[in-house]
Amino acid sequence: MKRVWTGGLAVEVHLGRRQALEAALAWLLDRLVHTASGVLAGGETPLPLYRALRGVRFSTTLVLSDERWLPPGDPGTNLARVAEALGPRADRLLPFPLGLPPEEAQRRMEARVEGLLPFGFALLGVGEDGHTASLFPGHPALESPRLVEVVRDSPKPPPLRLTLTPKALSTAREVVFLALGEEKREAVGRLLLGEDLPLRRIAAPRVRLITDQEV
Repeated sequence: MKRVWTGGLAVEVHLGRRQALEAALAWLLDRLVHTASGVLAGGETPLPLYRALRGVRFSTTLVLSDERWLPPGDPGTNLARVAEALGPRADRLLPFPLGLPPEEAQRRMEARVEGLLPFGFALLGVGEDGHTASLFPGHPALESPRLVEVVRDSPKPPPLRLTLTPKALSTAREVVFLALGEEKREAVGRLLLGEDLPLRRIAAPRVRLITDQEV
């Protein structure tokens, strides 16, 4: 494992996917013991971590970083995929209220999130284009003064989403970004070069990137 620093971001480069996941899991288990609330990423990459939590006892309230606007119960939602991976520990998830109109859902979720701040931690993903949560490069949501924002024109389907904003995510005491796989190499390289990607807008006291990509 190699550590480098760039613009206040600690980067851990691991020799392979398994080693990177093991490092992320050790960090996550420690945070779940010591924190009251935290944020989990959706997507495919962190699912092995969530499956490893099935037998772990913790009382942390967990919020997803974002949600795809699909019918409640749709298997394509982040909630459905993360809950399936967590198994019985899915009872700790606080879901986005998809059964409401988008603006009402945003207000309702913002009130819920406000009561959980500051987050103890946030585990976030990294997209091929450098996005995190549903915060995409150049999107107005990056400048939102809210804690939760409606995204109506996501470049990835579905176009309608709800997302935690940089304002909400920056309250986390520690943030770990997980970027695994060859398809993330370009995004990691752009980040290390100092490009103003959405990840850079998360101004938490401690920010770390865990990756298996040597750049």
